[in-house]
Amino acid sequence: MAAHADLIEFYRSYGESSFEVDEPAYAEVCHHLGDYPGLVELIAAHDPDAQQPNLLFAAVHYLILGGAEHPLADVYAGRSNAAPAPLFADFVQSHRNEVNELLRTQRTQTNEVGRSAVLALMLQDAQRRTGLPLAWIDLGASGGLNLNVDQFRIEYRHDGQVTSTGPGDATVSLECNVRSGQPPLDDKHADIAWRVGVDRAPIDVTDDQRARWLKACLWPSKQERHERIDAAIEVARSHRPVLIEADAVAGVEAAIGHAPTDVALVMTTTWVWYYLPPETRAGVVSVLRQSERPVLWYSLEGRGVVEPLGESAGRDVIDSMIGVVVYDGAASTDAEVLGMAHPHGAWLDWY
Repeated sequence: MAAHADLIEFYRSYGESSFEVDEPAYAEVCHHLGDYPGLVELIAAHDPDAQQPNLLFAAVHYLILGGAEHPLADVYAGRSNAAPAPLFADFVQSHRNEVNELLRTQRTQTNEVGRSAVLALMLQDAQRRTGLPLAWIDLGASGGLNLNVDQFRIEYRHDGQVTSTGPGDATVSLECNVRSGQPPLDDKHADIAWRVGVDRAPIDVTDDQRARWLKACLWPSKQERHERIDAAIEVARSHRPVLIEADAVAGVEAAIGHAPTDVALVMTTTWVWYYLPPETRAGVVSVLRQSERPVLWYSLEGRGVVEPLGESAGRDVIDSMIGVVVYDGAASTDAEVLGMAHPHGAWLDWY
């Protein structure tokens, strides 16, 4: 395995930082990857983008959600305490053709509905800053579930108090623990006059197989995440999100061109900027700078990922930075760190 030492170490490190707390089964697979040469060889045979741990785990989860019979399914469902690493390796070897096909054709699209707890605050902050209704572009929208944020009920818990935002009869309900600070809470969502998602491969949630891929990208042990994505998919089937299928640069440029002019222009990214290559990031920023009107870019990304925020990179991916960068012509850029949050919106610290 010396030839693949870097890949094995990448999985080990990723497992510690990303899965150790929230998905121990995935962490164990990452830790013991080097014990299974066949699994390592299968991963290494793919392009670097397809070697990402989250994609491999999603491919296996997708097959299990589709009814593949294997003892690993009992581990994922919480019916078995068997060690997951050997079962995972066996599953991949026994379903290698299907796994290889998914690694070749799919990409991770974690349409995490819990992030709406942070998105709602971003949008409220934007309305407070501008005093205007919003034209909202969500870059990396996947299936567009979070574009329906104003259909969701969100409870923010702070010092024993609860502030609820959104309709009381919502079928999607989220909770967020405000550990510190005073975020701009309101009982109503921001006024979103226009909205659109941009994704290079948007998912049509009316297609059951594509919706299954969204669910496969979630971690199996987090039942509450699966329940809320099921509810959010039903909302999206009733309130169909508008999605632009394009790469990030062309999609953002097209969205800005179609946005109404009498509202504030907002772009959001939640754990998508991290995955964009440097040239794509530069292209999106160039589009924002060249906009004929101000654009407020709100981000929920790992520490140090959004360079204008000026923070150094952090190893712990659980710490996700909430930030805003305001572009008002090529020479004017304001950037501010607003807080830190769990990447799935479970908690936040507001600065």
